[in-house]
Amino acid sequence: MRNLILFFSLVTLLWCDEQMDQSFRRKKNWGNIERFSLIPFAKAKSIDSIVVTAFIEIPFYTLQFVKIPSGFLARYEASIALNDKDGNQVGRKTWIDSIKVSDYENTKSTIRNKKHYVSFSVQKKKYVLVGELYDRDTRKKGIRELKLDYNEYKKLPSLMAPVLTLKLPGEWGFESGECPTLGHRIRGIDDGVSVHISGFVEKGNYTLNMQLESNMGKTAFDPITAIADTQSSFQHKFYIAPEHLQSLRVTIFIKLAQKGKILKKEKVLTIYKPGISNYVSDLNQAMKQMKYILGNQERLEIKGKNKKEMENLFFQFWKKRDPTPETEYNELMEEYFGRVAYTNEYFDASWRPGWETDLGMIYILFGTPDEIQRTNPRSSSSAVYQIWYYYRVNKQFVFKDQNGFGDYRLDTPFLGVNN
Repeated sequence: MRNLILFFSLVTLLWCDEQMDQSFRRKKNWGNIERFSLIPFAKAKSIDSIVVTAFIEIPFYTLQFVKIPSGFLARYEASIALNDKDGNQVGRKTWIDSIKVSDYENTKSTIRNKKHYVSFSVQKKKYVLVGELYDRDTRKKGIRELKLDYNEYKKLPSLMAPVLTLKLPGEWGFESGECPTLGHRIRGIDDGVSVHISGFVEKGNYTLNMQLESNMGKTAFDPITAIADTQSSFQHKFYIAPEHLQSLRVTIFIKLAQKGKILKKEKVLTIYKPGISNYVSDLNQAMKQMKYILGNQERLEIKGKNKKEMENLFFQFWKKRDPTPETEYNELMEEYFGRVAYTNEYFDASWRPGWETDLGMIYILFGTPDEIQRTNPRSSSSAVYQIWYYYRVNKQFVFKDQNGFGDYRLDTPFLGVNN
């Protein structure tokens, strides 16, 4: 009964929690024009050079659409520039373009986007990548900068970060019909994923190995063995078939071996699945983070389960808690794990993540307090307290800093949760 009351309290608060911590509010209230993505992908070209293919990805909602007779139109100017560490421009490309949609809902889409890319041939040095987006109707501008450091690849052998590509018609700076992706919550895996691996080697034999690890287990691919006649760059490609991409999270391990030296890189690939929060990339970890709302029977069901069984239980538990089961979007899950992510950023302790702290637990369950007071009630004591007030549910929680280093613990136990 206690867990049921607690759960309904959480559901109510998820919908009415409008006050946010100021630091959180600042992050959420960026201007939309600044929310475009600037994404560089690098691969070895020759022993002395690297090709940087940079994308500017513009979600529709970042622009202001204007009503026209046949729908809605957004006009923009975008550019990508690459500068060296001294500020000298290596190259720049500008696009003047527009986006036209017939449906107003598409103007607010966070998924639909327009992509532009340009490739630069550079040396193994430091650079600054600059992306700009200008809305020609609102005259607002967003700027993003990324620092790139390729000095580490002067050593031989060197292994660059793998680049993942998905099948997509057109030219995207890699093989024809292959578009690079960061690998975060990817869709359209029916054609599998290609893994492009490049680097630099000395003269002689070298070997590349790739292995996958997921809830389905481990998969080792046939190694690639090659011979370099001189010091040179290399480019190879592995292909991951769709049957290896059925888990939510797949970790790719790459290993380069030459003359007794071993270099390793890894890449985490997360797969989009309907009904899973954007904040969840590891279902087993997410299940642990649900401990504040699980009932006693659900806790018993978890015991002794393997990873695959745990994944199935995760879906079952959240299906029961979905306020809109007719849609693929679970608002309650999104809010819950959004709070978990917030606590991990702002309430983390040196020995445990933020969601496991007392501050984190109360924030996850009740959201942002209506008021926070910080006080030292007794001048003879060095103890510092925080008092969180929730006027909406007539509750307050007192936290005491145990050691003066921000380790706040509930001054009295919270009996609403079995930890």
